[in-house]
Amino acid sequence: MEMKIRSMMSCENAVSAVISAVLLLGIIVSVITVVNVQYIPEWKTAAEQSHMDDVFYDMAGMKNDVDMLSAYVMAESSTVLSLSVPFRMGGGDLPVFSTGRSGGRLAINDDSFSMYIEVTGQNGPNSSGTFFADMGTVSYMSSNNYFVDQKYLYENGALILSQEKYSLMRLSPQINLRMIDNGNNISMDINSININGPIRSISSNTVEELNIRTNKKDSLDWEEEVFTRVEITVESSHPLAWEKFFDRLAIDSGLDPLDYSVSEGANPAVFTIIENPGTYIVINATKTSLDARLNLLS
Repeated sequence: MEMKIRSMMSCENAVSAVISAVLLLGIIVSVITVVNVQYIPEWKTAAEQSHMDDVFYDMAGMKNDVDMLSAYVMAESSTVLSLSVPFRMGGGDLPVFSTGRSGGRLAINDDSFSMYIEVTGQNGPNSSGTFFADMGTVSYMSSNNYFVDQKYLYENGALILSQEKYSLMRLSPQINLRMIDNGNNISMDINSININGPIRSISSNTVEELNIRTNKKDSLDWEEEVFTRVEITVESSHPLAWEKFFDRLAIDSGLDPLDYSVSEGANPAVFTIIENPGTYIVINATKTSLDARLNLLS
């Protein structure tokens, strides 16, 4: 009996099994650590970036829907039409590895926007007054865990992307500028979008709904007038995006650089069509008002 006990104690089979188990456990822990430290942050960053692309598509889809509703109001203002726009608020989850999702905040009228037009014509100076003042907005602000946070802002028909201190107009508003009469005169069409609704926001990481309903249209009585000078002032939280838009608008229309000016880095943003003898400007300015609500059924 004593010989058997000594034989068992001197056996190395059990020791080798334990060492193998410890080594295998160490390898598994090392692999898991490397994946969590090196790969999962990269995968999560890519997944959250992909979700921000989805947010852009949702905001762009909303702008497209609003443009169509605006055209409908122009043609048939007496009939009310409404639609609902879904927003994918969160994303960035990885099946099995990391199921946690990022979130976002969807808001109505959380930002302020106003536009003012000063004109000079045959009857002297004139102004749009408060016609384009206090226009409504729709915004989405991400709450990412890995990818840089971004904000999408819809104001006056324009879709603006804001990231840290920088902003870029991704989709342009319904403001058109063109040369007419063989390039001798200028025509400007402005259809501003006013979002009516209570100041409200919702934070979520699932799918939320924005309901939009037609309201009315209004026009400035300038159709029969011609002007020699126009100055548009935009009060926005992203004036640089508007400055770049106006500069591109003037260039694309073929306007001579000496006939216009755009403020640089100023707040508010100012676009001026400078008085040029022998040249007149025609303006068709309208405003489409829409009602907006978050989660209408909740």
